[in-house]
Amino acid sequence: MTTLVLVRHGQASFGKHDYDVLSEIGERQSRILGGHLATLEFTFDAAYSGAMSRQRRTGEEVLRALQRDPTSIREHAGFNEYNADAVIRAYLPLIAKEHPEFSVQKRELFTDRAKFQQFFELIIAAWITSKPHGESALETFDDFCARCIAGLREVAPPDAETVVIFTSGGMITAALREALKVDAHHAFRLNWRIYNASVHRFKLGRRGLSLLGFNNVTHLEMARDPALLTFR
Repeated sequence: MTTLVLVRHGQASFGKHDYDVLSEIGERQSRILGGHLATLEFTFDAAYSGAMSRQRRTGEEVLRALQRDPTSIREHAGFNEYNADAVIRAYLPLIAKEHPEFSVQKRELFTDRAKFQQFFELIIAAWITSKPHGESALETFDDFCARCIAGLREVAPPDAETVVIFTSGGMITAALREALKVDAHHAFRLNWRIYNASVHRFKLGRRGLSLLGFNNVTHLEMARDPALLTFR
């Protein structure tokens, strides 16, 4: 059996030109996590991340704190987040039509976190139920989950006791869905509560994936700064 330690990336740059960059808080969250794991003398057999900058940067900060080579993080497409921009493009017209009470100016959506979250939840609900859309080659929610779980199985060989994976909330949601055997809607209710720089532990064995621990942010709580507890 292999222990899979899934780490959500630190806070990204919401509302900025390039979202896929850690914010100042995200950088700090990553360093705090790394220091905490070093104190615990955390060890692992292999480290992976998706191809996204925010994922890899979080991993690099953690590995530096553990005095491990940051370049040893292996890239795996299975741990990439779903394409949120494509999902928004696909379902923005539908949600705008169904919910005219919302202001759907894109500029507003990406500057107001609360408004974005309300609207994004409606978009995700449309995506996970496979409502019709006009976006070509959009990855379905089921295909996204299958990609994530296949990735976990690929990086968990029998001789690896612990594998750490720096990823995103959607991928962690796919793992929760598989381990807890919940439907897509229940899985995404958990997704909205996943903290940045949080730690999640799973076991992968003959009986499949099982959950050991969810949303651990003890390292951030110990810093005694409420600004470090972020969801987006």
